[in-house]
Amino acid sequence: MIHLHDRFLSSRTRTRTGAPLGRVFSVIRQTWRLTDDPRKTKPEELALATNRTAADAADLARDAAAEYSTYGFHKPSGAWWAADGGFFHRFQVAPDRRGRPILVGLGVTALGLAAIGAVLRSTRKK
Repeated sequence: MIHLHDRFLSSRTRTRTGAPLGRVFSVIRQTWRLTDDPRKTKPEELALATNRTAADAADLARDAAAEYSTYGFHKPSGAWWAADGGFFHRFQVAPDRRGRPILVGLGVTALGLAAIGAVLRSTRKK
């Protein structure tokens, strides 16, 4: 039965090596209509839980999938899935994305200050 839903499950692993530990994981439910092509249609996403440990998030994803009559675990993608009526749901455990905008902002600021410093040095030499 899972082969019918393979097009919704990516075979890539979502968690990278050296992923952060602690209460930094979320459970995201992605939902498509069964008639949708997931390569062309973005899923509706809903954060079911945030600030969880990896184990807590995995338990929540499993329990959320188990609420549906048809569900399972797709080992290559590491995601729980469920289907009901005309919808397919994927329950993804992922690291929270907080802190990244701050790091990008700091990087841009550092580059800007370096450029200003280079301009000031070149004008002093003249």
